[in-house]
Amino acid sequence: MSENDKEILKSTAPLIIVIILFVIVGKFGISQVTDLRAKINDAKKTQSTLSEKLKILKSLSQTAVSSADSVTFALPKSNPSLQIMSQLKLLASNNLLVLSDIRASISSGDSSNLSSVTTSFNVTGPREQIISFIKSIDSIAPITLVDKMQLSEDKGVNIANISTRTYWAEFPSTIPTVTQSVTDLTVSEKDLLMQISNLTFPSFGETVTATDSAINPNPFGQ
Repeated sequence: MSENDKEILKSTAPLIIVIILFVIVGKFGISQVTDLRAKINDAKKTQSTLSEKLKILKSLSQTAVSSADSVTFALPKSNPSLQIMSQLKLLASNNLLVLSDIRASISSGDSSNLSSVTTSFNVTGPREQIISFIKSIDSIAPITLVDKMQLSEDKGVNIANISTRTYWAEFPSTIPTVTQSVTDLTVSEKDLLMQISNLTFPSFGETVTATDSAINPNPFGQ
């Protein structure tokens, strides 16, 4: 290599190094700016979601407490045998019927995590009152459906052998993440809450009251 080439290389080497550094630093800076913009966009989306969520929750909070109590009575978190027996006895008394041979058995939960208790019993009395009693079963809480029914008459006495099914389920152990969006109740959901609030609730039962042992330290499931 000639002396002139060496001199040219010496004089241009710093410039080449500067250009290389500029390209490297430029690429790094561009990636950092891109990441920063992405984080800013995510933060804006999160802020928008939280603002909308707060607005909806403020709207729902007006009926949340009463609705929570109603839903808890309608679908308890534990075996409601005592509640449903009390309800059936009260309903039979209101219809001037004699309730006897009452017994309950628990069924295992299904794929939807719903468990149920089957209550079998006999009611004796006027036929019209028995029919009224059966029709009224779906108006009591916890939610109870007539599973089987057999009506017979013996020496002028009407006897109905009835089997009902009452449902219960464990409360969720986690709740949606803070940044997960929520939607207002649909018309059908509001209608369902209205129907639940019109049920006849037992004089005793469990409500949603947290205790220290029942508190989930990580309710958001993260």
